[in-house]
Amino acid sequence: MPTLGDIEITAPKGSNDNGASVENFLKVFLARVYDVVLSEDEGAKMFSSNGRVEILVQDDPADQLAGESSRTYALPINMYNYTLPTINESIVVVQLEDKKYYYFSIPPVNIVTPERLELEELNNEYEPEEPLEENLKVNVNSYESFQIDDEGGNPVYGTNFTPEFVEATDEVLARSLHEGDTILQGRYGQSIKFTSRNELNETPWSLDGEDGQPVISIRCGQSQVEDPTTDNSFIYLLSDQSFDYGEIEFSPENSNVSDTMDVYVGSQVIIGSDRLTFMSKADDISISSKSLVNISTAKWAVDFDVLMDQVKALSEQVAALTKGEATFTTGVGPTGPATNAGDLATIVQEISGMEQ
Repeated sequence: MPTLGDIEITAPKGSNDNGASVENFLKVFLARVYDVVLSEDEGAKMFSSNGRVEILVQDDPADQLAGESSRTYALPINMYNYTLPTINESIVVVQLEDKKYYYFSIPPVNIVTPERLELEELNNEYEPEEPLEENLKVNVNSYESFQIDDEGGNPVYGTNFTPEFVEATDEVLARSLHEGDTILQGRYGQSIKFTSRNELNETPWSLDGEDGQPVISIRCGQSQVEDPTTDNSFIYLLSDQSFDYGEIEFSPENSNVSDTMDVYVGSQVIIGSDRLTFMSKADDISISSKSLVNISTAKWAVDFDVLMDQVKALSEQVAALTKGEATFTTGVGPTGPATNAGDLATIVQEISGMEQ
């Protein structure tokens, strides 16, 4: 039995005459995407996928000579970073044991008969020999033909990647994608997704806007689909969409804004979490707006234009009193200029200098 230090390694399933595992050699094919396997769960986001596609491939020499192809399923070979292809795209496929995995899309190539397939052909579903798993777990750390065990026969994953840690992240499922999306996802529920607005896809940004406009979704959360209500933190970069905030309850917005957050349609960046901290270690933090700047809390909804207009007006009225331009009426006559009139005049000048 081979060992790695003091740890035994289970033997591979087979080897060639030179003693090398037969699984070390990959068969590579070109294939065309026949269908993208989409979710059939009525409660899930419409038309979402975990990466599985149905392909037409010539993986047998006899099929290649006859110009025929077979139908089968393929999964992304890099489940952490891939683009979900669309129907009719050409892809590179590799075979590992009895399963096929696609790598990336390539320029169109003819690997099937040139006859066009009618849409009804998609209804002729391919039945796999083994049932397909409903969801794909992202944090996959075991493989039945290769496993390192400790002295007690328990799987070993690493120094800090303990079996308890694996169990804690066992339920993390692959993000749901739509056709054409590109995903970069980690093991623990974090992801960056390059997608777009499409009225056929039920997403927080699918309510209003133009189809085909780009969206970038960055988030930390366990759910397979975007949900600002349950995600731990998120950043959405939209180009021409509105955004559905779900069940999040906000402090009241200032009444002066043209469109409230939940109805605004256009390019916008949405950042959310339980707490936000902005820190500048060396230089400034600047907030610049072509229009209004509003800050809302549970008690105040502040429009900075209105606030500063009122501060300026208040300062001018107090300055008028201190200079005797406006007076208090007393029993013996009006009051004279105040001793702090010069100081207050400077304050008014500085406030006026901030006005644009």
